[in-house]
Amino acid sequence: MHAEETLTAEFRQRILPMVSQTHVAHVPTRRPMPRGGLPTVMAAAVSLVRQRLERVHSELDSTHERSSERFRQWHLRQLADEATAIARTLHDLSDLAAPHAVTREWVETRSVLEGLVADAIREGRERGNSLPTLIVDVDDSLLHVDPEMIRRVLRTLVTNAIEAAGPAGEVVVTSVQYADALEIEVADSGDGLTNHAKAWLFEPGFTTKPAGTGVALAAARALIDELGGVIEATNCPEGGTAFTIRLPLPHTQRLAA
Repeated sequence: MHAEETLTAEFRQRILPMVSQTHVAHVPTRRPMPRGGLPTVMAAAVSLVRQRLERVHSELDSTHERSSERFRQWHLRQLADEATAIARTLHDLSDLAAPHAVTREWVETRSVLEGLVADAIREGRERGNSLPTLIVDVDDSLLHVDPEMIRRVLRTLVTNAIEAAGPAGEVVVTSVQYADALEIEVADSGDGLTNHAKAWLFEPGFTTKPAGTGVALAAARALIDELGGVIEATNCPEGGTAFTIRLPLPHTQRLAA
């Protein structure tokens, strides 16, 4: 049996029925959640995952009907993209659920951001996508945070900025260190936010994307809350949107500064 046939059988016999039968009950969350609460958001996410799996299933079936190897490879890349989107959705949902204990370590901000930008460039090249100009202008400031939490937040902001800016646009990441906190800003040259979007942007279930679930930014805010910081979004005077996170610096680092 070909690999594609095996995957199609797996989707048909196991994965689709499993997702279709998924029901969401009460789940403890990191913080109070308006707009119906986490079960509502999770139900929407499950519905989206189901749609994606059904689309992958259909594409795999259609792949058998074409003999072109190039066509088959294109469909398999689509499958990989859908799998990545599903995994990210599940990660975001887990960030909104009851947290694990926060593990704090010293993290170099520039290293994390340069790594995320490098990942974005690599993924774009692998998919044949054109990316906006990406600029990272941050210093070597250290944060005492949970490394995985801060990476997830920054990954969300960088990914959103890339999508908003588009291939011809620009994404600029900067940082400013104050006596008691470090601010990191991720700005894009996109269309900016409407007043309605600014009011609801971080609320679970709100999204401006046709295929969005309103989970990623809500999860980012939950993680920043957990780290004792704040996150906000504003429109840039020259156009586009700037997301800023402000995280407190440990007392020992303030004295050193």
